[in-house]
Amino acid sequence: MKGITDGYGATYTFNYVHGYRALHNDPGTTDILREVVRDTLGSQVTLHEGKPNMGGEDFSAYLTKAPGTFVLIGAGNAEEGIIAPHHHPRFTIDERALDHGMQLFVAAARRLTRPPA
Repeated sequence: MKGITDGYGATYTFNYVHGYRALHNDPGTTDILREVVRDTLGSQVTLHEGKPNMGGEDFSAYLTKAPGTFVLIGAGNAEEGIIAPHHHPRFTIDERALDHGMQLFVAAARRLTRPPA
């Protein structure tokens, strides 16, 4: 950049932030998603709320623009032997998770875009 700006008699400021910010779910959106999970999937699934961890996630960049909640759709099934972690050569998913995820995201989109009562 310096060569380009020097060549045109210009200046620049370059600020680079390495990595992403911590991901903080919006409490209001999280409350709504808890309700959506219960209302939509009911006893088909178990809702687990994760504890804070040091993992990195670029979803935090979206949350600087709009409130939201990061959701993981569990796709393992110990009874079926579907237990390998991501990036493992034996990784696979319980395909029922695809249906659960679709139901959850459609219901959440409808609920979160509904005008306030």
